[in-house]
This record gives sequence, C-alpha cells and structure tokens, in this order.
Amino acid sequence: MENTSQESITTPRVSILMLTYNRAHYLPESIRSVIEQSYRDWELIIIDDGSTDSTPEAVALFSDPRITYVRHRENAGLFARRTESLTRARSEYVAVIDSDDVWHDRTKLQKQVGFMDSNPDHALVGTFIKRIDLIGNPLGTTEYYTDDSDIRAHILIHNQFTHSSVLMRTSMLKKTKGYQPVLAEDLELFLQLGREGAFANLPEHLTSHRVHPESENDHGIKMATAVHAILAMHRGEYPNALHAWVVSYLRLFRGRIKALFDQ
Repeated sequence: MENTSQESITTPRVSILMLTYNRAHYLPESIRSVIEQSYRDWELIIIDDGSTDSTPEAVALFSDPRITYVRHRENAGLFARRTESLTRARSEYVAVIDSDDVWHDRTKLQKQVGFMDSNPDHALVGTFIKRIDLIGNPLGTTEYYTDDSDIRAHILIHNQFTHSSVLMRTSMLKKTKGYQPVLAEDLELFLQLGREGAFANLPEHLTSHRVHPESENDHGIKMATAVHAILAMHRGEYPNALHAWVVSYLRLFRGRIKALFDQ
C-alpha cells in the first residue's frame, strides 16, 4: 500500500529517505525535524517495513505534500527496504535519516546542500553528531575527520560518518552497487562512494543520533565479522589498510571472547 499526499509538480533537489519499523514513539520528532529545516526543496520518503504499532497514525499527524508514505504489510528486513529506498530517490541529492534520529539543527540540510553545490567533486558530506538517550537527554558528542584525505586515512579503521547525517550526490550514488546485504551496510556504501568522489564532514553538531537498546547495531561477533569482510573487499582502495586489518582482528578476538562469556 502506498499513500502519496500529492504528486510534486517539479523534482525537488533533495530526496530524504526514512526507513521505519515500529518506531511510532520516535517518528513524529524525526519527521518534524525534517519539516522544520530552513532548506525547503526536498521530498521525504517514509518506508514502513510492516510496522504493527501506531506508525500510520504517527505519519498521519503531518499533512505536508512533500511527504510520501509507503506502507508495507509485511516485514522484509533492512536490506530489502534500504534497496527499495534508493530506487525511489529521484533528486540531485539523497539524504538519510533513521526514524529514531533527529536533525536538531534547522540549518543542517541548507549547509550541506550549499557545500555540495560548491564542491562538485564530492560524493557525500556528513556532520558531527550529538548522542541522545531514548527520551532525548544528551549523552555526549561524536566528532569525525572533516577533509577527504584524513577521512580516507581513517575510514577503514573507524567509520567516519553517521548514517543519519549524510547527504550523497545521486549521480555518483548511481555508479555504485547500492546497499549490499551485509551488516554495516552504510559503511560499505560509503566505501563504494569513495571510488566516485571525495568525502567531507561539516565540523558542526547538526544531527542527533539516538542511543537506546532497540537501536543498538553492535551484534558482537557478527558485526565484527561483517566489518572484517568489508575491509577485505576495500582494503586496496584506502590508506592504512594494514592498521585497519590489525584493529579488525582485535575486534574479532574481543567478539569471540565476549561470545564465550555470554554463553
């Protein structure tokens, strides 16, 4: 089932992709943070992966014609919906916001579009983030490297982007294979994008990432194994591959030890 409030007469410059599954209690805040952005030329595509809570009612609180709500009756999983979301993006730029995260700074999108317009060689730009708990209390901040050379030197060691912060150039995104069926699918996509253009992060805390038990994506040994495989695919394309390989083995070792104690 697909509910589209209104067909846009012109193509917006930014397609914003939001996947959700049983996040009705966070969804209004996330949607509102998009609507309140100072930059207005966007579409928001919300893909509901078979939610069984009050997600439809949460979306119905908003009548903005730029919002498209795609409601699926069955849960197909993250990879299927990530892949679908890219097929629906039709704009010059693609942004991502998870349905429990928030763009707390209303200039976030405006600053990123301005940066990408001024830097046509760049494939994506992210931001620094604030970490918040399940009710929005501050937990701290996360900063990343900001220029292309530094990001490339460290991205195999530690992901330099928060998924909900990125703005990607669609023309370069189309040259990739899109999301792949792996854990850390965002990191893998970013590494593909790095083949097509430059990286950047704006040195401002413009995005809030919610940290709570339902959002944890650290699957221990499974995540460590997935990241290790991603490094194997891309280690010839980025600096410091040996360092990253050693760090990855240490993560695998810690994951195995933790798995033993958790049994």
